[in-house]
Amino acid sequence: MRNQASRAIFDYWINLKHDGAVPLKTEIDPTALRHLLPHLFMAGFDPAGTLSFRLAGTRICDLFGREFRGEPLAGVWQEGDHRQPVEIAHNVIQSQQPALLDVFASNGEIRHAYEVLLLPIRSVETTASDRIFGALLPQFSPYPATAMPAVFLALDNWTFLTGSGSHFGVPLTGDRRSPRQMHGRLPPGRRPL
Repeated sequence: MRNQASRAIFDYWINLKHDGAVPLKTEIDPTALRHLLPHLFMAGFDPAGTLSFRLAGTRICDLFGREFRGEPLAGVWQEGDHRQPVEIAHNVIQSQQPALLDVFASNGEIRHAYEVLLLPIRSVETTASDRIFGALLPQFSPYPATAMPAVFLALDNWTFLTGSGSHFGVPLTGDRRSPRQMHGRLPPGRRPL
């Protein structure tokens, strides 16, 4: 993680885990991350089974010049390049393992390096992960003067994150295998994206 805020969000999520179970969405306290709220989002499955934004912070909406609530997660990615990021997000939920994506926010001409943190969470009604608590932050501070609005994100690189009981500044290990290599196959009832 290049941005210290991403690390702080990851540490917050790690500290909410109980006995290896991912946090409940109700355990996330917005006041604990108040200065980062504009960069945070939540995504979950809509009634049709599409992974969609439930919430998106103001900085994310301002960056793209639009509201994301209810929009498919695939809609933020460059056209024709959304399959792998959406598959990664599905596997974050299914495997209950966080991921970090290196991306470019672009208006089609200019691009800026950002990172997307995807953290699995669960709703009160279930014991399995069924949502994503995420962040979109520039890789480097200070925040870039981004040509507005960005039109899409383009995936550059990604990794699953591992670690437990981490504290700020402790290095993480990553796994750069594809979701299919990590888990062998998609879960029953899931189709390749």
